[in-house]
Amino acid sequence: MQNIHTHAWNYNQHLQEFTIRESDISRGYPLDLSVTIAPFLQEMAPFEKVVVFGLKARLTGYWVPDEHIAGFVAHAPAKLIGFAGCDPSQANYMEELRHGIETLKLRGVKIGPIYNGVDPRDPRCDAIYQYCQKRGLPILFHTGTTFNRAAVLNYGRAWLWDGIAAKYPDLRMVLAHASHPFYDECLCVIRKHPHVYADISALYYRPWQFYNIMLLAQEYRIQHKLLFGSDYPFCKTQDHIAGLRNVNAVLGNSTLPRVSEQAIDEILRRDACALLGLKQ
Repeated sequence: MQNIHTHAWNYNQHLQEFTIRESDISRGYPLDLSVTIAPFLQEMAPFEKVVVFGLKARLTGYWVPDEHIAGFVAHAPAKLIGFAGCDPSQANYMEELRHGIETLKLRGVKIGPIYNGVDPRDPRCDAIYQYCQKRGLPILFHTGTTFNRAAVLNYGRAWLWDGIAAKYPDLRMVLAHASHPFYDECLCVIRKHPHVYADISALYYRPWQFYNIMLLAQEYRIQHKLLFGSDYPFCKTQDHIAGLRNVNAVLGNSTLPRVSEQAIDEILRRDACALLGLKQ
């Protein structure tokens, strides 16, 4: 198994106090989202490969230096694949990105347009897309909603990536969280474009919507475009695997159509790293 969506950070150092407060308010109780290497590796024991990243977003109070991710990955380099962060609202964003990739040897990019306050179609992003397409680097985008008050929800709408994918047809992209709750847009976009995928991270605890995402992907015959991610530390890995395997449980004894067990197994066995150009 492979896990393409996990976070690493020094929680109280790399996230602003107001960001932590908004996170706690969103769920109604505080949650320790600290990430240290020993518990992380224990949590990721079921996986052969794990993609790990931070987030760079001054607007919404996240700033995880690429050096932190590179150091984190160095504890288990055969297992962990580090992605660089990028905030195109900052003046030196391309210099930082090149440093993360070329000096620190990170192997992909994580961007959160909704957190940056930047439309993913903004001309500032073209330099990122050109650089990544030329070097064969995948980009994982946060798409969908979030709890941060300053985040502009419109920048998480999946349809925005339709034109980007048409302009950069060889750029491998992942729309995280299947763009929940805008999942219908997400599935339409990944259906059209060969190198655009969605991950299913942080969806299992919304069982009715998760079922509908999985069923719509089945009806579109694009289950092969869905990749497993856990969104650790927000979600526990075993809970997410169990939620995926039990996606049909929400139906009870109804006659509604079931998500294929084969499709569920294939998500867990999928070689996402190969699809994203991350094979060693």
